[in-house]
Order: sequence, then C-alpha cells, then structure tokens
Amino acid sequence: MSTATAPQPSSTSPLNADPARFATEGYCITRDVLGATDLAATNAALARLMSSTTVRPEHLVEPHAGADPFWLELCRHPKILAAVSKVLGDDFVLLMTHLIVKPAHDGQSVPWHQDEPTWPAVRGADIVTVWLAIDDADCGNGCMRVIPRTQDGHHAMPMVHNDAENSLFDFRVEVTPEIVAHQVPVELTAGSLSIHDGHILHGSEGNTSARRRAAYTMRYGRTATTSIDTKKHWVPIYVVAGEMPAHGEFRDLRPGMPIA
Repeated sequence: MSTATAPQPSSTSPLNADPARFATEGYCITRDVLGATDLAATNAALARLMSSTTVRPEHLVEPHAGADPFWLELCRHPKILAAVSKVLGDDFVLLMTHLIVKPAHDGQSVPWHQDEPTWPAVRGADIVTVWLAIDDADCGNGCMRVIPRTQDGHHAMPMVHNDAENSLFDFRVEVTPEIVAHQVPVELTAGSLSIHDGHILHGSEGNTSARRRAAYTMRYGRTATTSIDTKKHWVPIYVVAGEMPAHGEFRDLRPGMPIA
C-alpha cells in the first residue's frame, strides 16, 4: 500500500467540467443533468424510502436493490449514462449505490477516504462514483470535497481508525496538511452531478446548517477492466451500457430492457 503524496497544483479551473481531463484531475462535473420533473420524482422516492426506515439517512445503502424500482431506473437515466460514457467509454456495469442524506443541523461528516480500496469484491482502475445532487450542495451544508490528482497510480492508501464523533465511517486515510491544502469543494446545484475516480481522496464536513444535503451515489466500472468476485459481492451486477459479457453473472439493465 502506498502513502499519499501531495498532488501537483492543478492547471484547470477550480471545478473541472472537462471529461477529457478526468484521467488527470480524477474528477469532473456535469451541470443540470436532471430537470424539475426528474428532481421532483427523485425527492418523492426519497421521501417514500425515508418514511419506511429507522436508520440514519446517511446510511441508505443499495436502494437500487430494494423494493422501489425508481432507484434502479435512475441508474440508467440517459443523461447519467451519457456523462459516465465520457469517462469510461461505451461498455460499463453498475456495481453499487448509496443514498447519503445529511439532515439539517446534525448531518454526519465523511472522513478522507478512497472508494475502491474499501470494496472487497471489486478491483480495477476504471471504477467511478457518480455523485448526483438531489439538493443544492455547497460549503454551508457539507458538500463533497475532492483532492484532485490523488488517484494517480491507483494505489490503495493506508487507512487508520477514525474516532471522530458523528462520522459516517470509523476509518479514514491519514493525510498531511500539504495534501489537504489542494482540496476542492464540489459545490453543485440540485440535478447536477460529479464523477470521481475510485481512488481519489474525498470526504466532506458535517452539516450543521438548516438545510438538508441529499445525494445519490452510483458506482460504475468499465466492463473489460473491472474484476468482480460475484460470490462476495452483496448485490447483483447490472450491465447498463454496451455489450453483455460472454461469461459471468450479470443482469441486463441496458436502456429499453425491462427491470427484472
């Protein structure tokens, strides 16, 4: 495992909106992906889900595998797939999802971490997380922050115990002040999204504002380069774009196919 080193300063604007620079920066944003109708439907589905559970709203894991087909359908929304294809190409699968809903006043923080090294059943350098803003997300209500270029080399960084109160995880990647100095707050309006590499360092502060901060994260991997141990993986793997693999346990969720 590799230790984190300070990234070189980025030559791009504070928020990278160019998919062509994704490989270098480790993230990019796409604004106004969902319109008012889609956002209203998403908020209605979220209200249904939250009314049926007693867990903290930051811990709504794998909603796409639940009873409401809305969350699985959203994972193949044409505009979301179009944004993902710009960084992964034409063939990719849906791996996991997570609703992270920080309530007003006591929303949990998310310590610095990488995504891919924490998932024991999937490996690869072409795995990304789509972070879809359901609410406006800014520095005031605990938006996500990334440290550009820390995905370089796709190394798993050492993790240590996280004993911070009111935190989503009990682990964190230990980073130096020099590394943290390069962080970029990913401020998004509702309906916009960011895509980040599975190895980039990211996290967020708690939400002590009077506003909720809700986001839906969808994890995708390039079909040809993502290794998946389906016996260990806790949810089905869905092909959402491109060709169905000749071998392996996959479900067909490509546009136009019925949800099974």
